[in-house]
Amino acid sequence: MTATLSHQAPGDSFSGVWRRTDEFRTALATVVQQVEHQAAQRPEAVAVIAGQHVLTYRALNQQANQIAARLHELGVGPGHRVGVYLDRSAAMIAAFLGILKTGAAYLPLDLAYPAERCRFMLADAGVAALVTQAALATDLTGAWQTVDVDDPHLAQLPTADPPLRVSGDAIAYIIYTSGSTGHPKGVEIPHRALSHLIAWHVRAFAITSADQATQMASSAFDAAVWEIWPYLATGASLQIVDAETRVDPVLLRNWLIQRRITVAFAPTPLAEQLIALRWPHTVALRVLLTGGDALHTFPPASLPFALVNNYGPSEATVVATSGTIVPNSNPQRPPTIGRAIDHALVYVLSPNPLDGTLQPVPQGE
Repeated sequence: MTATLSHQAPGDSFSGVWRRTDEFRTALATVVQQVEHQAAQRPEAVAVIAGQHVLTYRALNQQANQIAARLHELGVGPGHRVGVYLDRSAAMIAAFLGILKTGAAYLPLDLAYPAERCRFMLADAGVAALVTQAALATDLTGAWQTVDVDDPHLAQLPTADPPLRVSGDAIAYIIYTSGSTGHPKGVEIPHRALSHLIAWHVRAFAITSADQATQMASSAFDAAVWEIWPYLATGASLQIVDAETRVDPVLLRNWLIQRRITVAFAPTPLAEQLIALRWPHTVALRVLLTGGDALHTFPPASLPFALVNNYGPSEATVVATSGTIVPNSNPQRPPTIGRAIDHALVYVLSPNPLDGTLQPVPQGE
């Protein structure tokens, strides 16, 4: 069976029916073009909030342009790879966007990774430069050049959008796998795939510029890609959850309520703890997205927002299947991983009892 597109059914925001499509090659604006459009149309709207640090779309775009200009001075351009070794912050978001504006791909590194692992990833990806802070990168010297986001020289560089327009086939970002079968392996995702992820997400969850979304995942986890770009491409506000709050379900619940967050992502174990807590009858939060592990828990009927389970390998641009989990007082099966998202194909296979070969299951199974 070829399980194809999840297409919205009337009156149902998250689940749908299977159908075929040949639309994946459809040309869509890159995320760079979409964010630049937001900066031009709504320059004073809030783009990123990290603690007390607030960046408008104008400021985010200008900082990204200055990082792009500095990378250009160093000879970085289309086809190159650039590492990012920064804490989850507004500067990290500006670095990602600035790298994309040069036509290069960004490689996010988690500060919690051992230096040896980071050096391996940087060397394996063949990065031309590393965007970081001087105090962070003392153990990450190598053949690559370094851009310090705190360098006063950046403030002297042009703030205008660079003229480059990246093709949909160009690589946007690289995510390294966990390395459970040996050395970590880099997964390269093109702009076209990222643009289609954004388009599906905005449609499926009715994202608008009025939304307040969260960034909680490690930058080296591909869920962070999904947390960042659909919202900035749409003009919504992205709020970066602090390190203490993001690991404590009670603190996180209170933070989500206080900040009037409308859409959030939480890794599966944390999401299961969140839905087990008491919630007010009415909250701004309307969708809690989860994924990254097998979901074992159904939401209670009293939960005041939708729980959406998602699945996908990094190679499939973060998400391949998605589905709303409804309350179930007598579950006979585990929660679903949903159906294929727009522009995705899902093949459901089962071992043949005679020879062990994988065969398509019957339609609808």
